[in-house]
Amino acid sequence: MKRNRFVIVGLGGIGTELIKKLSREIDLTCIDLDPEAGERVVKVRPDVRVVTGDATSRLVLEEAGVADADGVIITTTSERVNVEVARVLKEHFDAERVISVGNTEEGIKTLEELGVEVENIFTASAIGIRNRLERKSRAAHAIGLAKDEILEVEVHPNSKLANKPIGSLVPIRWRIGIIYRDDNIIVPRKETVLRPKDRVVILGDPAVLKTVAEILTFSFERFPLEYGPTAIAYLTGSEDERFFDEMDYLLSVFPLDRAVFIYSGEAAGRADLFKEYSSKDHLRKIETRETTLPPLGAVQDVIAEVKASQGLVVLSKAALMKSRFPFLLDSRKKRFLTGLSNLSLCPVLLAAGTFPYERVLVPCIEGVDIQRVLEASFEIAASLHNEVTAVLVRPSKYISADEELEGFEERRKAISEMSLMYKASIGVEVLEGNPVRAVTGIAAGFNLMITGTGGWKDQGFLSSLLNPDPLWHIIRGAGVSTLLIPAVEESL
Repeated sequence: MKRNRFVIVGLGGIGTELIKKLSREIDLTCIDLDPEAGERVVKVRPDVRVVTGDATSRLVLEEAGVADADGVIITTTSERVNVEVARVLKEHFDAERVISVGNTEEGIKTLEELGVEVENIFTASAIGIRNRLERKSRAAHAIGLAKDEILEVEVHPNSKLANKPIGSLVPIRWRIGIIYRDDNIIVPRKETVLRPKDRVVILGDPAVLKTVAEILTFSFERFPLEYGPTAIAYLTGSEDERFFDEMDYLLSVFPLDRAVFIYSGEAAGRADLFKEYSSKDHLRKIETRETTLPPLGAVQDVIAEVKASQGLVVLSKAALMKSRFPFLLDSRKKRFLTGLSNLSLCPVLLAAGTFPYERVLVPCIEGVDIQRVLEASFEIAASLHNEVTAVLVRPSKYISADEELEGFEERRKAISEMSLMYKASIGVEVLEGNPVRAVTGIAAGFNLMITGTGGWKDQGFLSSLLNPDPLWHIIRGAGVSTLLIPAVEESL
């Protein structure tokens, strides 16, 4: 069986410690200017090959065999050196993976633009880099179509899915087939808890399974790849330049590979605006589709065409809320969005032009699936380095039932537990009074609101008048871009 081979640039603290921790089944070649550093490493691992020289030199990299390596790990503390090595690798070699330590925000951005996986120097560790390299997953051969639609994955202790019941995972376009634990076979059920070191067989869409495998093995990719890499935008004809600027922003900060714009005849006049974005390099692949179908049918048609790879659906919030959708009466807006969310099984963004997403608001009121919306918020924050604030509204102790007061305390506890679980910093703001007025009153200070569709009340017109849905009215009244996380009932 072919052994993995990696090249490590730099034999300082991180590089030396990484060599100690990596499996002996991995072939290692190291590059460093200091001959003594190489001698010290060989004493620790005699099987390591050392090349003495400047890793910014193309000849030295050729001698180290980077062209045939499974990956190159750059561990020096000089950002200038790291960027130059990455640039030479990008221009002259076809390295399968490049991982580098990053020192500054500017340097990290430059490295990421070169397609490098970056570990911040202030949090970088040999264990963290080892976890990136030793992704304990493999395809199941001689089963199915051999297109990686069946994978066996080992659950990492730091995976966000570890120590959780399967029923809470709400898998989308993937399923857990079987679990191997301590030489025992476990048939997965909703109450089964995934444990670190479990070997899990997962099945589903190959594009989605890649991301799920990375989530389970800790080295997971960014939102929204667990849903899919394609964005779908439905145009009504009333979108302005701000809407398209926000689409430009979305496709520059989220790792989406493809965007499909759907428009009917009424929106054809705006074609010049969205077609100009097809020439922008970072938007990768832009496509347009004229349709005569109603919106849900048009979206469904595109989903079938992109083979269920949708990761995000985008609408103009102004166009929807101001009833500029000629097909939609005001009383049916919520039902339309619920149907769209259930159809797409991916997040739906109501774009209001309030980008960049520097401050994120998460209303934690009754009906909100706090775990799911905070997980999405933390994943987005990990990519954008933004500020997340969870907002609670305290019920009046004089007129509220005991259940309402208990629910408030449970939501506050859930926020604290999620913050500890993800080791994420989150602001918490407690408001008083009417939830709709309280939350919409502070929404103007934020750029993005994240909530879900699972807590919406299924109401007719008269029922909505007599018993209003607070979460829906918050979405309607908040003048900021709003991300709706889909409600998914299936778990197995």
